[in-house]
Formats: sequence, structure tokens, C-alpha cells
Amino acid sequence: MGVRNDTVSAADAGRLLLDGALLGRPPARASRAEVLRTVKALGFVQIDSIHSVERAHHLILHSRLDGYSPEMLAHHTETKRTVFEHWTHDASFIRADWMPWWTHRFESAHARMNSQAWMRERLGPRAKSVIAQVRKAITERGPSTTRDFPKPPRLGQGWWDWSPQKAALEYLWRTGEIAVHSRRGFDKVYEITERVHGARPAKPPRAKLVDWACAEAIARLGTATAREIAHFMNAVTLAEARKWCEDATRRGTVAPVMLGRASNRTLAGIACLDWHERAKSFSADSTPRLLSPFDPIIRDRARALDLFGFDYRFEAFVPAPKRKYGYYTMPVLVGEKLVARVDLASKREESVLKVSRVWLEPGRLTAQSRRVVASACERLAGQLKFKVDMCAIS
Repeated sequence: MGVRNDTVSAADAGRLLLDGALLGRPPARASRAEVLRTVKALGFVQIDSIHSVERAHHLILHSRLDGYSPEMLAHHTETKRTVFEHWTHDASFIRADWMPWWTHRFESAHARMNSQAWMRERLGPRAKSVIAQVRKAITERGPSTTRDFPKPPRLGQGWWDWSPQKAALEYLWRTGEIAVHSRRGFDKVYEITERVHGARPAKPPRAKLVDWACAEAIARLGTATAREIAHFMNAVTLAEARKWCEDATRRGTVAPVMLGRASNRTLAGIACLDWHERAKSFSADSTPRLLSPFDPIIRDRARALDLFGFDYRFEAFVPAPKRKYGYYTMPVLVGEKLVARVDLASKREESVLKVSRVWLEPGRLTAQSRRVVASACERLAGQLKFKVDMCAIS
């Protein structure tokens, strides 16, 4: 892949990642236009259903924007259609000018879901008929939610206790026949894709998809292994990402480097050509911020540990007795460092952000750390228009 004479330290890789994730600058003043600029710069923001504090996509925007409100994002997803909802590495709101690349995902989803035992089981023995009926119903009556179709028999309490109609909606959405028209509460409202986004764009050649996906990944990550590039959007295979890294190195569009990691490990990888200048000129903003568990710098737990020395586990799905920290803990970012994590929840009926416990990271137990943690909690509470009920920080 080329001679690797340079080593990018973990600290410099962290700076590049923060820069690409818009966390090196002071929070911008929120507006509809600024929300769209932020989504475009990030490429997408991850969605998660847990509402203990606030939805994940809103928390990602809260951390980067002052005065953000969910209506600003809804304007782009439901009115202007400049942002659409589908899958990257997970469910996400995605900049709409990227939609042509999703034609590949629609086709791969079609092949995968037709052969997937899990989906066949939920669609039932009359899968083609159920899919056709659901498609016809939406065509005739327009925007519809799962609640507009028969409820599943209560065979259990599992999350995946789907009716065949719910499975058909998921099938049609994943394969691109229907789109998310809007949200009703947090329920998806589905509509025929052409009536939401217009005619499906032509499918670009696979080679162009690979070049686009890998180039967009390294532009935001700054440095990466082939695995990190492939997993950025899950749009290409690991083999395709590896070959792209080799080809891009030969073309001279990326730099072959060694990547410094935790425990004095080094890994072979690539970096953007101007990585040294970007890392050297990086000046971290000192605004204390709470980060969503699904923030771009946190969602890859191994990378967060390697670059920031922050060992994070999302414990919402861990049985309560086995949790080390809490149901919904949020990291605290100050400058280039993740200095703490807090266990918190929104008490919406009282307009209160309840902070139950705080853990300062080892080696960062200072009076200043306590102040910035309180400031980060107060900032998010203010964004949510809540008061903060803060525990004592020992």
C-alpha cells in the first residue's frame, strides 16, 4: 500500500476526528439553515428510539448548536425533503443529495431480505400477498403508520413481535419502495417513495459508489483503518475498502501512515493528505458538552478507547444489577478530552433534567472538572428548556 514513514499519534488522530465531527469549533447559533449545514458536514446523524433524555439525533445536534429545536430538523425531513431517513451503519437522518447512492442499498436489501429466514418468518407463509396488500393500501390511502394495519397477536413481549403487515412495511422501506414521509410521535409515517422524493435516481456504477463512500469516510475521520472506512456507513465491504485504500495510496490521494493507538499499539492505515497541518492547527473549543451515546466520536467504542482513553459501554440493554454506571450515561467532552460521564434522565412533566450520578475519569479529578461537568449539564438543560437537578459531585 506504500511506504509508511509517518505515524499519526492517537492524540492527533483524535484531533482530526473531533474536527471532522464539528466538535473543535464553538457551537454555532442554530437555525434551519445551520441545521442543514451541520447534517451535510456530518453526512448523517444516527437515530435511536430511547427517549430517556432526548432522542439521539437531537442530542447530536444539541451538542453542536446553541438554541437548536427539533422543529428545525423536521423542517428538512418533512417539508423541504433536504434530509431523508434510512440506514447507514444504523438508522439515520441522511443528507438528501446522497440518495442516489442508496439505490445500491435498496437492491442489496431486496436480495438479503428475500433470503433471510428472520424476515420470512415475520412475513409469514403468504409473504408476497402481504407485501402486495400493504403496497396497495399505501398507494390508495397515502401516508400510513403501522397502527393503520392489523396488530400482531400478543405471542410475547419481545421487541420483534411484529405482524406480517409491520414486516411488509419494513421490507418495502428497506428496499426503497416506500419512504418515511414524516413522524407521528416517534412512529414512522410511510408513503410511496416517488410521492415523497420523486422518481428513484439512476443507480451509479459500483466502482463509483466505493470511491464515493470511502472518500467521504476519510474526509470525516481524518485517519482510519480499512475496517473503520467500511463501517463508517456500511455501504461497502471490507474487501472493497481495503482495495480502495491501496488504489487511493497509489494515486496519491491519501497518505499511507501508521496509526498510534492505546497500549503503544500501531496499526497500518491511511490519512487525509493534509493531516499534519490539520492536526497542528487544531484548536479545541472549551465549551463543555454532553455527548449522545451515538455521537460520531463515541459510536465506535474501540476507537473512542484508542484515541481518547475513554472506555464506554451503553448500558440501557444491560440488566440493572449488572450496570456499572447507569441506564443512559452521557460522556462529557471538554476541549480534546472526555473528562467524565453522567447518569441522567429527563423528567418531562416537571421540565427537569435529573442528574443522578457523575463519574470523573481517572486522573481528571480536579475542581475544574467538577465545574465543567456541571456546566455541560446546565447547557443541555438550557437547550431542552429544563431546569437541572444536579447531584453532588464528589
